[in-house]
Order: sequence, then C-alpha cells, then structure tokens
Amino acid sequence: MIQLLAVHPVANLVGTAHFFCICGGAVTQGLTKEASVRSEFLLALQQLAEEKGLQVDAVLDSLRTAVASAYLEMEAEYQDVDVEISHDTGEATVYANKIVVETVSDRVKEISLADAQSYDESVPLGEIFQIDVTPPNFGRIATQRARQTMQQALRDAERLEIYSQFIEHQGEILVGRVTRVEARGVFVEVGRTESVMPVPEQVPGEFYRVGQRLRVFLADVSQVGRGTQLRVSRGHPDLVRRLFEREVPEIQNGLVEIMGVARDAGVRTKVAVRSMQDGLDPVGTCVGMRGTRIQNILRELGQEKAEIIEWSSDDATYVANALSPARVQTVHIGNDVRVADVFVHPDMVSLAIGREGLNSRLAAKLTGFRINIRDVSAPAEARGVAAPDELPAVDGIKAGVDVGVAEDIAEETAKVVTAGAGYEGKSGDSTGAAGLDLKSSSDDAPGMVEV
Repeated sequence: MIQLLAVHPVANLVGTAHFFCICGGAVTQGLTKEASVRSEFLLALQQLAEEKGLQVDAVLDSLRTAVASAYLEMEAEYQDVDVEISHDTGEATVYANKIVVETVSDRVKEISLADAQSYDESVPLGEIFQIDVTPPNFGRIATQRARQTMQQALRDAERLEIYSQFIEHQGEILVGRVTRVEARGVFVEVGRTESVMPVPEQVPGEFYRVGQRLRVFLADVSQVGRGTQLRVSRGHPDLVRRLFEREVPEIQNGLVEIMGVARDAGVRTKVAVRSMQDGLDPVGTCVGMRGTRIQNILRELGQEKAEIIEWSSDDATYVANALSPARVQTVHIGNDVRVADVFVHPDMVSLAIGREGLNSRLAAKLTGFRINIRDVSAPAEARGVAAPDELPAVDGIKAGVDVGVAEDIAEETAKVVTAGAGYEGKSGDSTGAAGLDLKSSSDDAPGMVEV
C-alpha cells in the first residue's frame, strides 16, 4: 500500500499544497494517529481545491492520474491500471485490470476463473477482475515522477471547471473589472477568470480604464489550446435585451415579450415588444412610471438612444411602427421578396430615413424587410424613377432608402427630436420626467417611445 500524507509544508509537490508519499503502513513524521493523518490529508486537499477553484473530487482525480502515470513509468508489465485513493487517509492502491477466462493465454491481461473465484466466488467468466499490483518501492521516487503529471492534471481540471462554470452563463450579463486596455482588446476580469472584449465588440465612443467596473454580455465560451477563452461584448444587441429583462418584471414573468432588437451600438437601438395579456400596454410597461425603468437602462448604455415600439402580427403595421418617429401614410408589402414600399408625406421623408439612413436601416433590421421610402406626393412615374439605392447589407438584411434627397435633408435630420412621436414632451406635464417625454398623442405614430 502507498500512503499519501499531507505534510504541510514539507515537500512542494503541486503549487502551494504539499503531498508526501511514504511506503508501508506506518505513519511517520510525527503523525502517529490515524485521525491526524485524516485531518492533515483532507486539509491539504481542501486548501488546494479552494486555491484552484476546484471541487475536492477533481483534485483527487488529478492525484489518481498522477499516481497512475508514475506507476506506468516505473512498471512496464501492466498498462491497464486503476488507482484508488482513500478520501480519509490518502492511502493509494494500484490495481491491474484482468479479464476472467477459463484458460489463461496472456497472464498480464487475463486471470483464470479458479484464481479469481479464490478471492470472490461470484465472479463470472468475462468479468473484469482487479488485482493489487502496488510495488513495494513505490514511494518518494514515484512522487517526484508524478509531480509534472499532477500539475498538468490540475491545470486541465481548472480549465474544465472554468468552462463548465461559464458555459451555463453564456448569453447573460456579467459584472467584471477592467484589468488591461490594449490595442487588440479590453481585458475584463470576471470572477477569477480573465475575459477579452475585442475591438468589434466595443461600443464606439466608450472609453475604458483599468479598474473600471463594467456590465458585459458573455457572447462566447470556447476551449482553446491554453485553456478556456471568454469573449465578452458591450455592443451586442442581446445586451440591451438582457437589460430590459432585468429592469422590467413583466418581461421576466412572461406578460411582455421582446420580439426583436436592432442596434447600432453607441448610437441608437430599436426594441419591439408585445403584450401577452389583454389590456396591458407593452410600451408603457417598459418605460415605467415617470420613465424610471427606461432611464436605468439608458444610464447603462451611456449616450445611446433607445426606442420601444409595439410589435404587430400585421407586417404593414409592424413596418410602420418600426419607422417611428416618422408618421407613415401607407405601406405596401411584397411578401414574396420581403420588400416594403413605405409612403410618407414630404416633410416626413427625412425623418423616416434618419441621419445617414440609420432609422430605416434599424427598421429593416428589426422587421426583416427591405424598406423603400417613397414620397407620397411624387407622381407615380417619378416614384419608379427615384427607386432607392440599396444600402450595404446589415446582418444579412438590406435597407433601401431614397438617398437622392440625403444631402438636402442632412441639416433637417440633425434636428430630430429625441422624444419621438407617440410621446410628446410638454413642460408642466405631470407624467413626464426630466429628460424624458411621456405624454401620448394620437396624432403621432403609435406604439413607440424614443429616449
């Protein structure tokens, strides 16, 4: 038998916890009582498990792997072996696995039925039978040989533990602390693990400093050669989705559902919601009393604006709502090609398109339609000639806008009111809040609030 005794702090076998191998059954080094052996061994296991962030069983598995590797280096006869280690005393035994046969042809891999039944009469043919093959000199030398294997096994266990811990939280918001800011990305410490936020996942205009605490979206958890890699994001659309889920209890309870999020990180976001209960206003629910809920979300998003629109099962209504704050005259839907021709008054063209096509682009992204903005006052033949050019594809969806008037309306689009249609600001309105316009107007586009 081999005894693995925790002698603290005699031999530094693995990291900061120390294991010491002794041959035979006698306990030396001043540990003369079995209770002392048990307490010292468990103490070392628990200390190592806490320092590495592992379970005690994972540390024992690493120890078994190390002992088995050391045995195979010393003994070439048996290759199929298992190691058992006592949880209480650290006693370790090496067993060779043999198949029970009638007549032995390979004594290394097989054992006769008669020999096996001399130990256990119930052993049948074909069963795997284990015999104790622990060598008498399997002591300090084996321990030193096991050192590197033990370290590698612990590193592998750490990687697996980190992966198992974070894969369950993929797609959620985590709170971390910025540890490094480099050209290739921002490194954020999440718990005891460092994650990376690449440049494409950052929000343009946001500045990050060492020591800053951030809420980040865990976008991806992957296993690479050097361990588990966490990729976090501040620009992911689902960050906004999770913020709404956290701030709006009705979304958590299933009374309000988020149907889609379209985001240009750092600039503007559109969120489509619908009510799952009759009589419940989904837009007002997300805004909250005096705008408290939406304000909490906006504080996390910084300078980014957010619009909440009402989702509709009718495609024409949904597209019209998505183009808020512009008031839409009519919408013609081509379902076969997923194209929506939207007709608006001349004074609404610039508002429907938005600065640099942002409003129509986000609406297209949200609805899944290619949106063409048309001036309702233009002659029919002129509308055909002035068919809008295509903007670059955004996440596989193209937004069409009449870019011919873009230069003429650039100045006007810069004056788009942040309150938006459907929530008209008014001084003295008792329902309003500072910086947030909440008064409803039936003349404006329905189902939308922009902050």
